[in-house]
Amino acid sequence: MLIAVDNRFHFPRIFTMTASHIVCGSTLALLVVGSLASAAVPSTMTPLAHIEANIRAEASSDETTRVTITLKNAQGKTQERVLHWRTVTLATGDKRSLLYFDRPKSIEGTGLLTHENKNAEDERWLYLPALQKTRRISGSDKSDTFMGTDFSYEDLVTEESENYDYAFGEVHECPTACVAVVATPRTEKEKTESGYSKRVLILDSSTHMVVSAEYYNKSGTHAKSFRASEFRAVKGEGAIRPFRMEMTDLINQHSTVMAFDAYQVDTGVPEDEISLRSLTQGH
Repeated sequence: MLIAVDNRFHFPRIFTMTASHIVCGSTLALLVVGSLASAAVPSTMTPLAHIEANIRAEASSDETTRVTITLKNAQGKTQERVLHWRTVTLATGDKRSLLYFDRPKSIEGTGLLTHENKNAEDERWLYLPALQKTRRISGSDKSDTFMGTDFSYEDLVTEESENYDYAFGEVHECPTACVAVVATPRTEKEKTESGYSKRVLILDSSTHMVVSAEYYNKSGTHAKSFRASEFRAVKGEGAIRPFRMEMTDLINQHSTVMAFDAYQVDTGVPEDEISLRSLTQGH
């Protein structure tokens, strides 16, 4: 069952916590404060070029995966959710994604359809199987938590480089040769809608994948940390993805781990399989 909070719909908390929301996310039960030696390397590329290389490395026509989400609260108690997730990238560059929860039983069949639009506001629809109803939720609230986790929606969408200024930063921790890129909102719209004053992205210099990140809230406090690991090939030509991501809320002391399996890329998922019609017809 879902409850309304400030006109937005979220899953009710499973644990009693002082935190404003519960965990989910994209990796880091360990802080991005280095126990490993810095591995920054001189770069002939600009900060923007590193970001563009990352966007290319993460690009695909479609992706399908199963995700196990483990939420951990400040007292160390955990709760697990399982979902399956599909995305399709259109010829325009817009992206469509559809996910359904498989477990726990209380939210089984709950679906979320997202339209990432390059030249318009993003759009989202939530399907509630108990009510057999679809509800549109705001696509402009990028800083909202993703389905009650420690990830926000803006943590999970494709980087829109035209909305940010990029500069080199300091690498605190990286197991390989890495570069740090600091991203700050450029446009007034992005400054208003984003939940962050800046992000420090640590990219592997050879794969161009983000291996960790630091997120600073609007007051300038280091609020969240992310780590990606267990990178594996998902198709030919060297394409890889992290099979484990963790996000830690440093202020409220809870975290989320996303573990991926059954990962498939560029298998020809039809666009019409990710639509409002398919959202209500089940999985």
